[in-house]
Amino acid sequence: MRRPLTDVAGATRRDFLSSMAAVAVPAGRGAVIDFDRSYLHCAPRGAGIWVRTAIECRADLLDLESGASEAYLLSVKAQTGLGRDAASGSPTPGYEYWMVFSRTAVLMKRVHTSAYFDDPTRVPLAQFGAAEWRLETRAARPLATARDVRDALRAWRPIVARTEFRSADRSRAFRVEYPVKWADHHLERDEFRVETGPVLWLDPDLNRVGSAPEAGDFRWMHLDYRSFDRVRCLIERPTPILEGAVYRPRVSASSRAFTPDEARRVEERVAAADMPRPPDEMRRLFATDRYSEARELSAATNLFAL
Repeated sequence: MRRPLTDVAGATRRDFLSSMAAVAVPAGRGAVIDFDRSYLHCAPRGAGIWVRTAIECRADLLDLESGASEAYLLSVKAQTGLGRDAASGSPTPGYEYWMVFSRTAVLMKRVHTSAYFDDPTRVPLAQFGAAEWRLETRAARPLATARDVRDALRAWRPIVARTEFRSADRSRAFRVEYPVKWADHHLERDEFRVETGPVLWLDPDLNRVGSAPEAGDFRWMHLDYRSFDRVRCLIERPTPILEGAVYRPRVSASSRAFTPDEARRVEERVAAADMPRPPDEMRRLFATDRYSEARELSAATNLFAL
């Protein structure tokens, strides 16, 4: 079930965005986004500024039967600091945030680095000023083998990847295009490895073109792969700190993780105690988006050297 999100009624420097121009990326295998020359940009209403931000990735949700698609672009991370409310003087938590642009809405992921809660929003474009994306594409050389990857790395060539995940019934796909920021090759064997991110994850089994996903439907993930047909996906998810009780403080060799019984007893005491907030809200204070689950998924990846 999708978590209800807040629509923002007015634009501020932190909560803004806009209308997207439909810029198509050439479908040819040798044409890719030049991320060093591509940007998201906007002029948020009432803010008096024009903003340009680099792009982490482009993601497309595809209906393979009808040919329909929806595009999403992920901005780089920005961050606020701890501060105080101008009117009340009370402390305000700092947070880091990313924006996802679509042609119909702006989705914003916030991670409060000083408090354990997230605060995503989905803002209809009609509530914001003009904004678009500018994508530059370049012809690129496909990298078909581990030796190709090695040669591109040693020649200091920028590498762009395109990874596609299919739904179980093969009727839908989620395709993400992104710059490769970390890669290596074996010194003696024809082997390569890509470890890079963040990119967007939108499960094609759960989402369809036209369904208008909310911010909570997207997950941030990093990718780790050694082949062109399988990917280890490190997908962020909201994780109660006590779930699984696997955390072990690095205090001494004798330190151990919570047992399931200990975790249960902690939660029972939180629920039973005279807390200033309801038990469910107190439990959410023990949750964070900073954990990832590793999932091995079949995928088709193409690598290109610019």
